[in-house]
Amino acid sequence: MMMTAFTITPVEKGIMRCRHTAEFSHDEVQSLADFFYDYGGKLLIDLSGSSGEECSKHIKLFRPMMPTTAIFGAKIDPAVLEIPNSYYTREVRYFETEEEALAWLRDQ
Repeated sequence: MMMTAFTITPVEKGIMRCRHTAEFSHDEVQSLADFFYDYGGKLLIDLSGSSGEECSKHIKLFRPMMPTTAIFGAKIDPAVLEIPNSYYTREVRYFETEEEALAWLRDQ
């Protein structure tokens, strides 16, 4: 049985948690892209149990379409979150802890 690469669950009104759980298949990349396209709320990305290296390439790929997002749980290079100003993008930040990430999301 294959594990899914991510799970999406509600945290509280207007905030969903996306937890990275395994390597992404092509279909899961497409599914996550569809979610980002359709979702209008805020997102908490939980990388606990993942390597930052593994996640960085996906974060860089998805960055232009991410909703307002707080990321925590694995060390990532902040450069991955940078994007040219020509894009219409929402803010995405990295935090050391889930508490800091949620506090920031609530203030957005």
